[in-house]
Amino acid sequence: MVRTLVVDDDPAVLEVIATLLLDAGHEVSTARDGLDARDLLADGSFDLCVLDHDMPGMTGLDVARSLRAAGSPTRFVLVSGQRRLVGQRLDEVDEFIAKPFDPEHFLRLVEELLAP
Repeated sequence: MVRTLVVDDDPAVLEVIATLLLDAGHEVSTARDGLDARDLLADGSFDLCVLDHDMPGMTGLDVARSLRAAGSPTRFVLVSGQRRLVGQRLDEVDEFIAKPFDPEHFLRLVEELLAP
């Protein structure tokens, strides 16, 4: 089973993404800000982390950057409504999805990202 952390400071978005992944068979944990996410991800026990960009404490990119520098094996998907990020090179994350997104597209992207 894929261990996934979903991080978003918006409870409605957090619930939607967590439910999509639960229904797809993931074991899902959640966090509401970047600092909690960084702490939860520090031991490398999560296969995937879906991060909002704009959050209190640390942005999603800051979380991914910090953990990548520490050698984390976790795959990162950044989800954001910030249109300025569309088309930018985001080396810190494995994938970027702009909000709002199509749930089927999101799940396909996650499956492809986690495929061996």
